[in-house]
Amino acid sequence: MNLKLHRWMNILYTLPIFLFLGVFIYYSLFDTFLTSLYKWNGISKDKTFIGFNNYIQLFTDPIFYQAIRNTFVYMVITIVVQMLLGLFIALLLKTNVKLKTLYKIIFFLPVVLSHSVVSYVFRHIYDANDGSLNRALEAIGFDALALSWLADPDIALYSIIVINIWAWTGFSFIMYYAALTLIDKELYEAAKIDGASPFRTVASITFPLLRSTHFSLIILGVIGSLKQFDYVFLTTGGGPGRSTELLSTYIYKKAILEYNAGYSSTMAVILLVLALLITVIQLRAYRNP
Repeated sequence: MNLKLHRWMNILYTLPIFLFLGVFIYYSLFDTFLTSLYKWNGISKDKTFIGFNNYIQLFTDPIFYQAIRNTFVYMVITIVVQMLLGLFIALLLKTNVKLKTLYKIIFFLPVVLSHSVVSYVFRHIYDANDGSLNRALEAIGFDALALSWLADPDIALYSIIVINIWAWTGFSFIMYYAALTLIDKELYEAAKIDGASPFRTVASITFPLLRSTHFSLIILGVIGSLKQFDYVFLTTGGGPGRSTELLSTYIYKKAILEYNAGYSSTMAVILLVLALLITVIQLRAYRNP
């Protein structure tokens, strides 16, 4: 096969993925940006060009800032807690514990469950009147802790955060467990000979060597938090009083419920910019330890 034909064959092999990215990703992004420059209900053929008025309105919208705050609180807490719990569970299962396979299945099972099923179950657990959580607290004498977990604006967001932590800690665990199997056991043996305590071994050997896994989980956690929708929509719908409103749920309400495609596209563009900025910062931090 001559060089020219080989080159054309390579182009043909890569053409489908370029077409897919061009049509479903880049064209969609460009169209979203164009839509953000119009006042449009998303249905009719009539569009009114208003330039950057949607962006000006967005940055004076208090609900938008509330949604950003909620999104970042959600992001930070879920990422940190999931990583800490996942690493802790992985370290425990790296010891000589029995029934390791069973424990792995138990910890990872929530990851593969449907979000709608998880949300439905937790709505019943959190129910203020007949929820199993409040009944359990009352049964052991902690009546004062029986709260309206999804109806109280002060704790509703944190209640949903708990759902995410329960559902996705298993993913952090399996990532850490896989990474731990790649660490040379001789390092631990040398540390043991030097008299290092288990805590010192984890802090000085295990944690630094898991650096790439830390960053992978942070990046995936950021992306997952920015596009989080299911748990909020299926439990509180963004309420009460916008206390659990995230960027994703606010975009949905503006686009689908209020028929404001231009404004929702503006928020989608800002969401994309935020995701890119955070990812760039993370990658720079990874390359420059």
